[in-house]
Amino acid sequence: MTKRILDAAASDFLAMNAAELTKSIRETEGRTISAEVICTYEPPVEGVTHAEIAAAFGADIITLDHFDPDNPLIRGLPASVAAQPDILRQLKRMIGRPIAVNMAVTRQEEGGWLYTRRYSAERLEKLVQQGADIVFLYGDPHSGQSAAEVAAAAREARVRYGDDLMLVGVPDVFFPPPNDEALREQYRRAHEQILSAGAQCIGLVMPGSKQGWRLEETAALVDHVHQLGGLVWLILTGSVEGSPRENIQQMALNAKMIGGDVYRLDEAGLAGMPLPENILEFSLTIRGKRHTYRRMALSVLR
Repeated sequence: MTKRILDAAASDFLAMNAAELTKSIRETEGRTISAEVICTYEPPVEGVTHAEIAAAFGADIITLDHFDPDNPLIRGLPASVAAQPDILRQLKRMIGRPIAVNMAVTRQEEGGWLYTRRYSAERLEKLVQQGADIVFLYGDPHSGQSAAEVAAAAREARVRYGDDLMLVGVPDVFFPPPNDEALREQYRRAHEQILSAGAQCIGLVMPGSKQGWRLEETAALVDHVHQLGGLVWLILTGSVEGSPRENIQQMALNAKMIGGDVYRLDEAGLAGMPLPENILEFSLTIRGKRHTYRRMALSVLR
């Protein structure tokens, strides 16, 4: 029987495929936390990776930004681990958490800000071989890549990897706020395309982090994704992941009330990661000390 995220230990995560992880998140009822880290930056503490710090402060899932499968680099890893071909699987074993990686469906050329994160079937295959559990697929409309291209990438990945890979579709990397009916309809159509193509999840902005993302409109989009059978990742972004404790508490409560399944705190808090104390504060707010301390304390040998 698949365990809830709240109850899962390292050995459970190592054994879960994408279908089981999806079920585990769904049954956790809005109490799953991911921390995004820029793995190519120097960590804020020497001799340890961003991922280890985030896991120690209560993150259930680690999302790597700027990870390039063609040139895999995770700062802070021991050299013997960094040299392994399955570098992501090795990191997962070290921290006992699932690993997500960002990719962008983009036509940007070398030097573009999304270039090292660009999607291709060959680069996705490398990520899978390296041990990724979850992949975010972002659309880049500025280079002509919209929801239809994200859906095509999701369809190709689902056919190839089935239940071995969780896919989170994000139709627009710029997240225009859904503050009129035309934009809300555009989001709804995009979510239908991406989920019907085989993605299990949709990424949306967490209200309070990007201008114009209001509670009511976001809640309606969350409800729509749930009606389609998908999970929602609410993304705390815009450098608000480095804001004061009271802000984090308010956003965490709001995000849970509007129905988020996973909450991802982005990387602009401190040296390429959320403020560690904000990961802790978010966890305490949405699931209390009991589950927070358990996640922080569980040994990777369990």
